[in-house]
Amino acid sequence: MPRIRHYLYGLTILSAAPLACSSNAHSPSASSGSGPSGTPGGPVSGSSESGTTSGQPSSGGAGGSGTSVSSETSGVGSGSTSGSSGSGTSGSTGSSASGSTSGTETAAGDGGAEDAPSEGTASDDAGAACGGSGIQICDDFEGVAAGAAGSVWTIDNDGYTVETVTTMAHSGTHSVHVMAKGISGHGYIVETKTFPATDFWGRAYLLLQAPPSGHEVFVAFDGANDEQVRILNDLGSGKIATNRRSDDQSRESSQAYPMGTWACYEWHETPTELHVYFQGKELTDADEMWTEATLSLLRLGFERFDMGTGGDIYIDDVAVGSSQIGCN
Repeated sequence: MPRIRHYLYGLTILSAAPLACSSNAHSPSASSGSGPSGTPGGPVSGSSESGTTSGQPSSGGAGGSGTSVSSETSGVGSGSTSGSSGSGTSGSTGSSASGSTSGTETAAGDGGAEDAPSEGTASDDAGAACGGSGIQICDDFEGVAAGAAGSVWTIDNDGYTVETVTTMAHSGTHSVHVMAKGISGHGYIVETKTFPATDFWGRAYLLLQAPPSGHEVFVAFDGANDEQVRILNDLGSGKIATNRRSDDQSRESSQAYPMGTWACYEWHETPTELHVYFQGKELTDADEMWTEATLSLLRLGFERFDMGTGGDIYIDDVAVGSSQIGCN
């Protein structure tokens, strides 16, 4: 496969330099569709869950079976991770060989979600295009597999499979797959490169094949004193919600998570507020007003606190920066 270019630099988001990221030019096709929309809701209360994901995770360490990392890798990377789940530390980030890109990004319509790509097809999707300025991470997983040496991501899992695959992708040919079993557990990719941070933006494309089954978490930050801010949370209704571990403060949007189709999710965290966006539109009924000045890492994947049905989540085109990155 052709080599690709990843841009990973800067120690903090506030000091990062502007850049647009490039990736592999070949990718499965994705067409635009429509998704559900809703009206503003209000505060709700969820079930209090302490969870098991705090501290620095390890890459492929103890804490669950079934973890695998498989991906074709281009470029040269260095670095390593070590430790056990909840206490390890992430290693240094390596460098990758440069490449070239072509094509244009396929954008979904407002309020809708992109159709799930079919395997083995190609399109002119430009991959993990990153707009805005101050981009610090822009990863489409076309190079170093998540959790491998040279990746900014470590793996934290307990009973769930976490792997880089070529069977599904929003752009290019690779994505991260987390498979949840019908038990409580978790499987995350975790980055600490952009932390500690106080005011930053993030974006990820997610494809969920996970019918609601109790309290679930897909994207979260860990903070001081075992705190966790859950940006993409499900309280059991299948709707996008935010949640905080310490006091179980929650707000649930009227917007449901689309199943079986790619959708763009964004977030903006400040020391006093959390704003969540779906397909480029802010979900004001899920926004939170709270004070969380110290955040130590970002995790994306699948966590379930209750017994339930199995499910899958695919993660692609993840970016973090100091301004809004966008979905187009």
